[in-house]
Amino acid sequence: MRSSLVLVTALLCAASLPQCMRVTDGIEVDVAYQPEATPAQIRTDLGYRVSLDRALIALGQVELIRCDNFVADLLGLFRAARARAHALDTPTSLGEPLVLDLMEGAGTPEYAGTMKPPPGRYCGVRIVGMPADSDAAGLNEKTQEMTEHTVLIEGLVRADGDEVGAPLLVPIGELFERDLRFERPLLFEGPVVQNISIQIDHTSWFDGIDFALLSANAVRQRITENVRSSLQVALPNAEDGF
Repeated sequence: MRSSLVLVTALLCAASLPQCMRVTDGIEVDVAYQPEATPAQIRTDLGYRVSLDRALIALGQVELIRCDNFVADLLGLFRAARARAHALDTPTSLGEPLVLDLMEGAGTPEYAGTMKPPPGRYCGVRIVGMPADSDAAGLNEKTQEMTEHTVLIEGLVRADGDEVGAPLLVPIGELFERDLRFERPLLFEGPVVQNISIQIDHTSWFDGIDFALLSANAVRQRITENVRSSLQVALPNAEDGF
């Protein structure tokens, strides 16, 4: 994981900019992942209770999307996530894979990196989930399986009145892309520091799933879609002057 010093600095700056704004000669966009804290038990919308032992996700790339490209992508230029062992950083993207252990950190943000895009108007981000490569941040003995998986879930699921429950093991190897629109466009015309938070609500990963009726494959497919839809993007409040 990243050092606590970098994380604390990012959090303080996000909370107190522009007072904490660092000196920069260009445009810088700090990116952090913000998972929800993991409760002892997740109550789904269909009344099931899910207790998690492991919840891991591997994210491979975050890319800024210019406003003139965003609408075109949504209207039909959807591109299947491309298999790539290690996407390279560019001025508008972060390509370093990162494995997040959602059972740790109690919802603490995880700094992902800093982009340095050229001046322009940006309307959103593209997030790519993909299995990690061997030097991904967050990869260790506990998370080594994430070189083969994008998401790995392990736990126990119970229906109402069921105190024994059934084991839940869901490995997901598919790559996925998620395009997210900002609540307001980011217009970069000169030196500035901006912050983007990628939110992950894994407490919603099991909604809409009737575990008693669906096959294991159907459960996995539904969780895969829920993982994609659980990713959201947030910017600092406009009234804060960012």
